[in-house]
Amino acid sequence: MYNGYLIEAGSRQKLMDLFPPKYPNVMGHHITEEFGVRDGEVPEQPMKVEVVGYIDDGEGVEGFLVAIDGSTDRPSGGKYHLTWSIDRSKGAKPVHTNAHTGDAKPLKHYIEIDVEAKYFD
Repeated sequence: MYNGYLIEAGSRQKLMDLFPPKYPNVMGHHITEEFGVRDGEVPEQPMKVEVVGYIDDGEGVEGFLVAIDGSTDRPSGGKYHLTWSIDRSKGAKPVHTNAHTGDAKPLKHYIEIDVEAKYFD
């Protein structure tokens, strides 16, 4: 069980238009805040969420580095990110995006997106 931020449909479509998914298994669902949270624990609704970097490991993992209220650092450790697409046939899993946040290529123009703070079970 974890909490985080559900990507609103209009923002997901905006990203789809700007970055057509490279790999066959399209994600783009949520940004994780914290794993292992108590049942129903929802994070605070952020004031501003921006896509600030692009991730592609070249082997089946594509995603974005994300800033929540100006920070890419998750309080629980790691970086905020959005898994965009993966290639499961090559063994890629959404969790693999975590390993590539340090390799994100900064975007010239940040992309503001709308999210909803949620608990996921």
